[in-house]
Amino acid sequence: MFVFRCRHCHGEVTGPVREVPLPDPNDALAPYQMGRDEPCPPRMPPGTFAYEPPRAEASALRPVNEWDAAVLYAKLGLTGVVLAREDLRDVEVTDKKGRTNGCCGLDGCDGPNLVCRRCRTEIGTEESDCWMAQQVTLIPTAVELVLPQRPEDT
Repeated sequence: MFVFRCRHCHGEVTGPVREVPLPDPNDALAPYQMGRDEPCPPRMPPGTFAYEPPRAEASALRPVNEWDAAVLYAKLGLTGVVLAREDLRDVEVTDKKGRTNGCCGLDGCDGPNLVCRRCRTEIGTEESDCWMAQQVTLIPTAVELVLPQRPEDT
């Protein structure tokens, strides 16, 4: 399991999450496709994250364990970290005008709309409007992976 934290203040911005393959965007439901009063599932199952878009180099390499994975992804560079809204911690919607557009939620079309509650650094974009898949995409340069403590370090 991993935790993402704000690169600026080092405060955790997610709960524990594990990496899974990125679901096909065409398989994700939007609220308008759901029945009346039926909740819309997030694109990513809670407790998981994926990199977007997947890089060809990353899919060709198979890290042996989480420690090797962290080194591999740091070398390749991330383009986005996708997860469910409910996995966020100490994050809030920005107060910047024009960043919170949408009719039933946030559409995320106008730039990052989520900030770290501690230091106000922009850390990601929530997409939660009625016409789109429900997801959060963290900005790779604004967050960092925190690995669990190694057993021999305890």
